[in-house]
Amino acid sequence: MKKKLLSCILFIFAMSVSVMAQDLPSNPEPGKCYVRCKTPDVWKNETVSIQVAPAYKTINTNPAQYKNEIFTVTGKEAGQTLRVVPAKFENENFQVTTEEASFGLQIIAPSKRKSTSQTIVIEEDSYRLEIVPAVYENKSFTIETQPVYTKLIVVPAVYQTKTHSAVCQIASTRLEVVPGAWGTEQVSYRSKEFGTTLKVLPATFGKSSKTIEIKPATAVWQMSDVAPDCESSDPNDCRYWCYKPIAAEHTTLSQQTLVRDASVVRDNICDDPDCGQATYAKKVMTRKPTTRSIEIPEVVKTYTTRVMVTPPTTKEIIVPAIVKTFTKRVMVTPPTTRKINISGKSKTITKTAYNSATTRKIDYPSKSKTMIRAKLVAAATTVSTNIPSQNKTLKRRKLVKDAWSNEVPVAAKYATVTKEVLVSKGGLTTWKEVDCKLTINSPLPIKWNLASATLTSTAKGLIDTRLLPILRNGVAIAIESHTDARGTKTSNQNLSERRARAVVNYLISKGINASKLTANGYGENRLTNRCSDGVSCNEREHQQNRRTTFRVINQ
Repeated sequence: MKKKLLSCILFIFAMSVSVMAQDLPSNPEPGKCYVRCKTPDVWKNETVSIQVAPAYKTINTNPAQYKNEIFTVTGKEAGQTLRVVPAKFENENFQVTTEEASFGLQIIAPSKRKSTSQTIVIEEDSYRLEIVPAVYENKSFTIETQPVYTKLIVVPAVYQTKTHSAVCQIASTRLEVVPGAWGTEQVSYRSKEFGTTLKVLPATFGKSSKTIEIKPATAVWQMSDVAPDCESSDPNDCRYWCYKPIAAEHTTLSQQTLVRDASVVRDNICDDPDCGQATYAKKVMTRKPTTRSIEIPEVVKTYTTRVMVTPPTTKEIIVPAIVKTFTKRVMVTPPTTRKINISGKSKTITKTAYNSATTRKIDYPSKSKTMIRAKLVAAATTVSTNIPSQNKTLKRRKLVKDAWSNEVPVAAKYATVTKEVLVSKGGLTTWKEVDCKLTINSPLPIKWNLASATLTSTAKGLIDTRLLPILRNGVAIAIESHTDARGTKTSNQNLSERRARAVVNYLISKGINASKLTANGYGENRLTNRCSDGVSCNEREHQQNRRTTFRVINQ
């Protein structure tokens, strides 16, 4: 506290001496306004390179190289197989009787019919009287038109079917091969050779940081506000100049430090003496092939024979005579007056007679059938065939070149940092004439979005046209931002400060020195009308309190 008080006294003394030295503007004009301007500090940027990562090495490993070679082993021993030569048969034909000899009867002379003509009187000679007619009566008589004869009918022979058996293939034997038995035995061999593997232990790094001063500590002259208890009519009598220190600006860079560089550890792929051993299966005959005899029974076929049991005969059938009855007219009483002779009438009829039929014997020869039967010519035998051994091709891996490594250096990494270096120190210089309107708060009609401190493109254009021309004359300005009473005091204060800072930051981005800019936010502390907390106001009245202003100030 004592140091601050002493510093302030020194500043007041220095300012009084400075004011005395610089005095007021020479030859001022009535009605004009002047502000004290200072030349800004002149800085230049210097670029320095800082190592942020050390140089180290990486190691690339190459695996061991192998080649495959092919070699031959016996996969199956020589053996023997038996092949059956089947028995030989010849077919021979033999005759069997399927129908015995018999005979039949055939009618060779059937009964012959002979027709003869015979004239019979159907009306006798008579006479009649002209006056008294004769009296007639009808009489019946019988005439045999066909005499009795006999007819022969053939009674056919009676046959019976009998079943017989015939041997078509005699009993024999056949040979069946009982194959040999094979076993499998495992034969071991070295299928792989093993080299070594390389394991890379990568470089390990630690973390560090380095702080770089990008802008050295400096100080600027700053005029205080008017003291609230100022009794002088001239406010400048109640202000003083302070040489305000500005702390140095630093940036911190992250750095890597090399703890251990990369290295290689070589390990055997396999330390076991059985590594790379493999086995293959080898077929070995454990029992030779043999044959066994199988009985084949004879083949018997059955056939049927038709045998005559009763020979054919004939049977006589008597055909009765055919008799026809005729009626003839006979005169009973001759006429009484005169006699008129009437010639008799006759009729020719046909009479049929039959001769007896005759037969003759017909012999039927026996019927036979040709059948085939197999006759054994040569018995079955076996033929032995030698089976040569079989070779198997195997692959094995041989080591050509063991694993090796090569190192690849990795260069250190550097970061470029730009820092400001003071070229010349600024200070209080001259008075500048300004528009008197600019020394009081002038509105900057920025339309802020609700609860936002972001400048729109329209707002930036407004700042470019209103503030940049003033600032480029070398003067300093103060930006003040206010809100209405709606919302909490804290949020309104924060919002107004952010809005004032947004305007200042935009001006800095346009190349204006930050020492010429001051940002103040007052929240709802400086309302221009009655619209404080609890007072009902319309939107136009609240809009009057939401404002951003600027004014030219002394440096």
